[in-house]
Amino acid sequence: MQIAIIGGAGTIGSTIAYSLSVMDPELEIFLVDIDQNSAHGHSLDLSYSSAHFCHSVGSAFPFTNSNIIKTISLESLHSLNPDLLIITASFPRPVDSSKKSSTKGWRLEFLKLNKPLIVEIATHLQSMNPIPVIVVTNPLDRMTYHLWKTSHWPRKFFFGYSLSEQARMAYYISQLKQVPSSDVYCPVLGEHGDHVVPIFSRAQIQNKHINFSLQERQNLTEQVRDAAYEVIRLRGTQDSSRWVTGRGVSLLALALLSPGISSPIPLSVPLDGEYGFNDVCLIVPVLFSNKKVTKIVEWDLSEEEKLGLQSAYDSIKSDCAL
Repeated sequence: MQIAIIGGAGTIGSTIAYSLSVMDPELEIFLVDIDQNSAHGHSLDLSYSSAHFCHSVGSAFPFTNSNIIKTISLESLHSLNPDLLIITASFPRPVDSSKKSSTKGWRLEFLKLNKPLIVEIATHLQSMNPIPVIVVTNPLDRMTYHLWKTSHWPRKFFFGYSLSEQARMAYYISQLKQVPSSDVYCPVLGEHGDHVVPIFSRAQIQNKHINFSLQERQNLTEQVRDAAYEVIRLRGTQDSSRWVTGRGVSLLALALLSPGISSPIPLSVPLDGEYGFNDVCLIVPVLFSNKKVTKIVEWDLSEEEKLGLQSAYDSIKSDCAL
């Protein structure tokens, strides 16, 4: 299987490449980046790391193959025609993006910077046969929308990555209730940004429904919404939430290359009437198989959750018109 990462020399792209190489040593990974020297350096170093099977410590793990990791230009991508595309390409993060008070401003600044980049990438995709695309570039829902509209590919091939919110929610619930995070289930819909919508009506611990007080719901929502900003504040705007994103994107990529999933997961996808919304990308529960979306699942939501989803739609829709 071949995966190409556009933006593969960046922090997120290279972290995803490393995570994929560890999870599946049989993958062929191609790094696409405007900084070709940096991309080549990452491909060499990743190739070296994949060769650790040569000694007794590395051979203790049950793998026999080493990844093929190369670089390729965006212009040559159509000749490769990979099985899956991951897009992380982005301009540097705005310097004030760790400040919650400036969230709206930096999101719009990111939109202004990254939209032309995504449109250029989408233009190159027009010459390719449609393949599944995981979009990671921020602002995520807006970039997924513009990539879809400009590429003219069917909407079933677009997957805006949004699993970090659910992972963070599981972490904070596990801290609140003193249980392992693996025992927690609480999907998060809406926007990859301020308008996150935790679906507390479906929250479970060890497969049993759990209730939260209004104050607990508000606190958990705020913690999840602000988690990325806290990481940026502590590590600086030149870094990011690379680890939760790198692992999550890699898990999603491998799932897309497998036969499919039996339970819906929240991803930002183009909508055509689902939940009453049209011509927008919003995080909703989806099923996929054979590397494409097969169904958008419409859950029964509480009034609070419906209002949250409407607010997320209004925010994204207004930005998509810019």
